[in-house]
Amino acid sequence: MTKDQKKYLSKVANLGCIICTRLGYAGTPSEIHHVRGLGLGMGVRSSHYDTLPLCPEHHRGNTGYHGMGRKAFERQYETTEHELLKQVREMLNDEEIESS
Repeated sequence: MTKDQKKYLSKVANLGCIICTRLGYAGTPSEIHHVRGLGLGMGVRSSHYDTLPLCPEHHRGNTGYHGMGRKAFERQYETTEHELLKQVREMLNDEEIESS
């Protein structure tokens, strides 16, 4: 992993869980979830730049992506990984603008 990738992943994680944020609980500690890219096979991880911040529950827990599976997760939270990725990127751009 490159220095730039580590810096980016740190920024993503520092946003807090994207699902908790959408539920009104901003700032929940998070871990990195790699978004499944279209056309990637099982066990193939996407780019470090295609990542979401998810708390342990929303990442690996019973109500999380890996606990419920992609389809159930997207139904439960009425969004897709790609919509969440777009939101994360918008949040990062806003963060960079504010710190300028």
